[in-house]
Amino acid sequence: MTHPVPARIGRLCEQIAPLLDDTGREAAAGIRQGLSEPLRLAVVGRVKAGKSTLVNALVGRRIAPTSAGECTRVVTWYRYGAPERAELQMRDGTHRDLALVDGRLPEHLLPPPAGIARIVVHLQAGALREHIVIDTPGLATLTAGNEAATREAVLGAADAETGQADAVLFVFREAERHDEVAFLQQFRAATGELGAGAVNAIGVLSQADLFDGAGVDDPFDAADAQAARLAAARATDVSAVVAVSGLLAETARTGRIREQDARTLAAAADVPEQRLRLRHRLPLPDGVDAGALERLYPLLGNYGVHRGREEARAGAHRLVGWMESVSGIGRVEHLLRRGLLNRAHALKAVRALTVLTRAAQRAGADAALALIEEARLDPELHPVRELRALRSLVAEAPASPLRIALERVSADTTDAARLGLPGDATPGQIAAAAREAGAAAQSRAAFALMPAEVEAGRVLARSYQLIARRAAS
Repeated sequence: MTHPVPARIGRLCEQIAPLLDDTGREAAAGIRQGLSEPLRLAVVGRVKAGKSTLVNALVGRRIAPTSAGECTRVVTWYRYGAPERAELQMRDGTHRDLALVDGRLPEHLLPPPAGIARIVVHLQAGALREHIVIDTPGLATLTAGNEAATREAVLGAADAETGQADAVLFVFREAERHDEVAFLQQFRAATGELGAGAVNAIGVLSQADLFDGAGVDDPFDAADAQAARLAAARATDVSAVVAVSGLLAETARTGRIREQDARTLAAAADVPEQRLRLRHRLPLPDGVDAGALERLYPLLGNYGVHRGREEARAGAHRLVGWMESVSGIGRVEHLLRRGLLNRAHALKAVRALTVLTRAAQRAGADAALALIEEARLDPELHPVRELRALRSLVAEAPASPLRIALERVSADTTDAARLGLPGDATPGQIAAAAREAGAAAQSRAAFALMPAEVEAGRVLARSYQLIARRAAS
């Protein structure tokens, strides 16, 4: 069954396209095409923040180059498709095949990156069925073209209505920098007057296994504390910040650990950690293959080698499971699903309304603007109002008890889940719970002092009213 949100946006595009100029009609056509695609998730951050390593972990392939080669200077789209292949989409509109090298993108490109608009990689990777991953060259780069490519992909070119991304996974290396904060604020502004902001951006604190906190023994504990501080400081720009070791996640998910590797680690399990740190000065005990152990450091890092030795006693499967668990990649994917993928249609609608509104304003098409306003008020686009209300609530009253209810209503995929009911709840139970929740939301709105809470209560009441109506039909 066609989802009502993209169906309504598709009809809006058809209605207003004849009223726009050529550029606007092209933008409307692009929106219609994107409605049938998965969510477009851009991975953004400073150069060497660990973006490509994180992309490899999310995709489950060592496909993105992680050294500073030419491929890392080009915006790269990873999407589901068969046969597996890569192509260069040139700025002149032509396409060229790009050969993968041992299943990976090459470090060097012909022609030079300057003539390439983007690389598109088609992979039969399960994760890419639900979202397109856009790897960007990065911010604060010495090459102006690299940063310009990142900004164009996410924020849009000077002659475009908006960028290509529906949502952002922003990678912090340590504390936030001024340019990172500025970029997130620009992304929030680029979303338009609907201002999704924090509801379509998630933060990742990368390289958590390398953190050093005063008086903290485990670097992940220090990284978690820093992630919590970042999340509080940047609550209007990102919905959450998760500490992650991209290296451990990538190694765990790309099949790079074998049973022999586990045996090598297990053989060093009883060696004191300080002795391992001095391995280049002092020989290791008999029974420890120093060469084989050394080859594991680039794959696991100091943390993975030193803390994973005990896990390795139970074999490669146990070691890999521990690496994935401790890496934090599972928490990132939970946030992606809960905060972004379950809201994909609404997030796409937010971007679509922004693009169409700007196109209509530029063309001076008052009739088109009237049709857009009519669409905003349509009950089929109520999920957009939920996101807008949540955005305002996070910015103005983040501690409001309405926030949890609004997050659940806007993120869950079934009406029972939206109400916190079990999956086998009957239509009658759903309708009764929705009416009760709606009355409570209306009461909260009536006595709220902050405008964001008033609007959130009204939107929630309407959400529950629509749920009760669906259950009764």
